[in-house]
Parts: sequence; structure tokens; C-alpha cells
Amino acid sequence: MYTQGSSPASRAAPKVGTGSGVKVAIIDSGINGQHSHVQRVEGGTQVCRGQDGTLNFLGSWHDSLGHGTALAGVLRAKAPNAQLYSVKVFDKVLQTDPEVVAAAIRWVADQHIEIANCSLSTENAADRARLQEACDYATGRGVLLVASTDGEARELFPACLAGIIAVAGDERCAWDEYYYCAEKGVFLAHPHPRPLPGRPQRFNLQGHSFAAAHVAARIACIRERHPSAGREEILRFLLAEAFPPAAMRVDRVQALNSHTDSKA
Repeated sequence: MYTQGSSPASRAAPKVGTGSGVKVAIIDSGINGQHSHVQRVEGGTQVCRGQDGTLNFLGSWHDSLGHGTALAGVLRAKAPNAQLYSVKVFDKVLQTDPEVVAAAIRWVADQHIEIANCSLSTENAADRARLQEACDYATGRGVLLVASTDGEARELFPACLAGIIAVAGDERCAWDEYYYCAEKGVFLAHPHPRPLPGRPQRFNLQGHSFAAAHVAARIACIRERHPSAGREEILRFLLAEAFPPAAMRVDRVQALNSHTDSKA
């Protein structure tokens, strides 16, 4: 079952807003603020373990992997006036310590940032309690947490945790399309970043991570118009705009026609 806008008018309504004044954190590999797709970053931190095992918060968030910068490019394209914050938890590889992620989520809350994009996940159930505690800390302070998942039945943390807005990628979604699968409790959106000049999109980064950024950007635009809206109200606005993508509707029509032909 797929949840969508409640009326044809709501489905056709343009997705307006620029995210002006809304603070959005990207918990990832850092952000290159000089990249043409990003242009500026308001601030940030790097969360990492020191040699003695303690958690450190550093003032440099240089992105050596490009993943966080690509996510920021999606946010900048769809919410151009949002205030982006880089929270670096990955360094040389896209792997990190769950305690680092939990500390990053808490840092976001302590900085009074309104939205956090967490395009990362773990299947390790031993990390559930630690991550849930951090997410509860953040959502209790008004942070809207958006996390990527794969849309399958398995549990991926933090996306499957209470209070999280979970998003997976769907190739049928165009750049501005997203919808909600009520059976899975997951939003589905475009799984690609902004195209890079001279590079075919199939050779660019892609995946569920970027679907989360697309929805986080939409939330920033909604929050701009409704600055006091909490999670439940934000979800209502998201659902009012959600509609199965054109490609999915074509698939359904073709399936119906095939079924009709087989009975002819």
C-alpha cells in the first residue's frame, strides 16, 4: 500500500521553498564547501576517537571521500538557502564507530540544528540501544532525523528506530518525485546526486544515501514555511505531497493492460 496526497490538487501542487534559515546537518564524510554544487558551509565538526580511545570533536571537516559533499549538493540544489553543517564521522573509508555516530547525533542537538541527514546504517543489533538513546536525545530537543535504509525487511539502524524518518532509493523516482510505502514505513525517492559535467550519471555516486538527502531537503523547505512544526506535522506535509512516480504509474497501466490482454 502506498500513501499519497489526499487530493489531485495536493498532488499537482509545486514543491515550493528554499529552506531559508533552516539549519541542516549532514552526518557523513565531511563537506567541501568550495565545491560548485555546495558553495558554502556554515560550520561543523569532526567526531573521531583519539589514540587514548576518547571521543574528540575537531574543527576540521575536510571531505576526502566526496560522499558527504555529494549529499550536500543535493541539499543545496533543492533547499538553496538552507544553512548546511558538516558533521564528519567518516575519514578514509565509509566506515566508523557507532559511538562516533551517536556522539555526532548528540552534537547536532546541542548545536540547535533542526534537521540531520544520516546517510549511514548498521545491521548490528548490539548498537540499537546506543543509537536509540542518541536519537531520543536529539528528537527530544526538536531535531528531525532523516536516515537512509534499503527498504527491505531487515533492520538497519538508525533508520528503523523510533522517531526516525526512513528513506530508501527507488530508480523510478525522478529528481523531484518521492512517495511513501505505508507497509514498510519508508519514504522512497530519487537515488542519485546532482550530475557532474562530463561524467555519465551511471558512473557517479548513487544509492539509498542520496534518497535520504532528497527528502531532507524537502523537509527543510517545509520547515521554512512552518518553523514551529514538529515531526508529526512535518510528516503530514510530506505525505500530502507524496505521490507514486510517473514511471510507477506507467508500470501499473502496462501490468493492467497485460492482465486484460491475457483474458481476452
